[in-house]
Amino acid sequence: MENLQLRDVEPPRSATSPIDTAVDPQSVPERLTLRLSPEARKTLAAIADQRGVSFGEVIRRALGTEKYLIDVINNNGRILVEQPGERMKELVII
Repeated sequence: MENLQLRDVEPPRSATSPIDTAVDPQSVPERLTLRLSPEARKTLAAIADQRGVSFGEVIRRALGTEKYLIDVINNNGRILVEQPGERMKELVII
C-alpha cells in the first residue's frame, strides 16, 4: 500500500460536544420558528414545490430578493416590471 498515507486527525465531535469557539458564530445557521397564516403556508408550499426546494430555501431566497430590492431603491434605483401585452410598471415597496 505504497500509495496510502496515514495522518493524525481530530476525532469527530459528538452531537453533545460544545461548538468549536474558532468558528465564526455568525456563520452558524440558526434555527427559527415561524408562524404563518394558512394562506401564507399554502403559498410557501406552492413555491417550494414549484422550485423543487425546501421551505427554508424559499425563505432564504425571499430574504435575498427583498434585500436586493431594498438596496436598489435605497441607491435611488427603480424596479420596473414588464409583462407581455401590458405597460411597464414600477414596483413600489412600502
